Amino acid sequence: MRARLEPKRDGNPKALLFALYLASLLALGFFATTVEASERPFLLALAAANALFMGAFFLWLGGFPEKLFYALEGSFLRVHHPFGERGVHRSEVASIRLVSYALPFLAPSPNTQMPGYYRLNFRLEGLPVEALVGARRGEGVLLVLKDGTGLLLNPEDPKPLLSWEETV
Repeated sequence: MRARLEPKRDGNPKALLFALYLASLLALGFFATTVEASERPFLLALAAANALFMGAFFLWLGGFPEKLFYALEGSFLRVHHPFGERGVHRSEVASIRLVSYALPFLAPSPNTQMPGYYRLNFRLEGLPVEALVGARRGEGVLLVLKDGTGLLLNPEDPKPLLSWEETV
């Protein structure tokens, strides 16, 4: 059994990042017109460097949501995300169930939160849970692991993940 599962997403940050990119270019361009002529080449060079580096950074950052997906490969579940992948073998899973969740706005541990991609650690139903989801709230699949932790995922179609428990 091999299946690729896409998470439900609550948006994408590309429009916001593009607006920030344009605003930074306009601000530097406006500032360059208000300075003396002798300083203008430096500011125009700064605006060009900003266009290059910030553009590349925002493109990289805007691609985070598309890099999150789940892959069922026999007895392995692989969660692909922008910083690598997390693998779970079926033998590590105690139970799998549907849950309703709402991610906390602030979490004390290191986390990544943007529209369409959320990775954070928090407590859900009394368990320490790592969430790798595409939406801030909704219905997800909680994998309770035998080590007493959980993994929260939110595939668009949870049926393959729920039936994964029975097939292996």
